[in-house]
Amino acid sequence: MALQSTRAWIRVVAGTNLLVLALLVAPGAQAQTVAEIVEASLEAVGGREALAGITSLRQVGGSVMSTDYGDLEGDTEVVIIPNQKIYQDLDSDFFQQTSAWNGTVGWQSDSMQGMTDATGEQVAVWAAQTSLHPFQGFGDPALGEYSKLDDAEVGGRPHHVVQITAAVVTFDVYVDTETYLVSRMTVDTSLPQLGTVRMTLDVEGYQEHGGVLFATISGLAIPGAFSIDTVYDTVEVNGEVDHNIFEKP
Repeated sequence: MALQSTRAWIRVVAGTNLLVLALLVAPGAQAQTVAEIVEASLEAVGGREALAGITSLRQVGGSVMSTDYGDLEGDTEVVIIPNQKIYQDLDSDFFQQTSAWNGTVGWQSDSMQGMTDATGEQVAVWAAQTSLHPFQGFGDPALGEYSKLDDAEVGGRPHHVVQITAAVVTFDVYVDTETYLVSRMTVDTSLPQLGTVRMTLDVEGYQEHGGVLFATISGLAIPGAFSIDTVYDTVEVNGEVDHNIFEKP
């Protein structure tokens, strides 16, 4: 009986050790560095080489702006020259807004305030939007400093959170721990009459175009102002672009 009992305990201890070992080597069980999270996320959308092969991106779709006065349906167009320029247009029956940054000058024109020049935080946010992936500037101190925050949940799923401090703004980027795709980005910014607010952009519906996965569904929420839900049904890469659209009229 003593021998059988000893053998039984050996099996239990051995099984426990194997379980502990399995947990230690399981994906996501070990704490990951910022560099590991960044590289895994870039690889998840196609890799650095595929991203570098995109010379232009155009997305067109429909949007719904939710305001205190009701929902406004409209059309949305975004054109990006990676790491250089961005053009955005929102057009509805009750509101129209066009904005652009040509790498040097930013401007915005809407049906309520007319034409205005963009400076400071607004331009910094637009400049960041010219990146096809928020982590493309990793490794270049001039493009931002990266740090890892505590993990968090988005939509009930665990996410790594990477903070990027670039120029005058700080972004928090939420990366799904399983797919390594970006699900959310937040940034604190100052807005007239609202003060400092946290803008939250949720993205999903990734589709492959030109060897790169792009989100085709987005939801932008600005507390105290409005939210915009957009679905892009047209995604074009490496097409011809009229660069005059980036210039102030």
